[in-house]
Amino acid sequence: MRFYNAMPDKNIFVDRILKWIVDVIVVIVLALFFMNYLGQQSKVIGNSMNDRLKNGDKVMINTLAYDMHSPERYDVIMFNKKEKNGDKVEYIKRIVGLPGETIQIKDGRIYINDKELKYNEKMDDIVNPGLASQKIKLEYDEYFVIGDNWNSSEDSRSNTVGNVKLSEIKGKVWLISWPFASIKIVK
Repeated sequence: MRFYNAMPDKNIFVDRILKWIVDVIVVIVLALFFMNYLGQQSKVIGNSMNDRLKNGDKVMINTLAYDMHSPERYDVIMFNKKEKNGDKVEYIKRIVGLPGETIQIKDGRIYINDKELKYNEKMDDIVNPGLASQKIKLEYDEYFVIGDNWNSSEDSRSNTVGNVKLSEIKGKVWLISWPFASIKIVK
């Protein structure tokens, strides 16, 4: 005749708790490693990247993204520019122009090497072409960037930002990490 113990074995209970604690510690260590060595968190300031990135969103930056390959058109990047007083200003913008290309904004549209840049969605006309009202030839290490909300963006069209050198790019924005309801991959 067999009798079943209604009380679970204490060793099984302790083993489960220990396994759970180890799992939590491993996740925390991996998250800290990722945050400190493979990525950087940044806060979106302003509305120049609306509707994809909103003022106050926190984003993750892949700081190793461009160690193996060059930035690509449509990548959302974080870069720093020095102001006249020596302070660094952090920007988050989208790459539209690549090294060696000629950029111009006319009739509200972006032209690359005299061909209109195509978007997958309907975009408003660009009201202020800024420096790009004339053709701009990008150097071998320069990128032309623009905010998704291009009629409310300080970007490569302005004297204060201008073209972005590869050495100024800190990484690729890949994830909205806060607020919780907005967590998603950045495209």
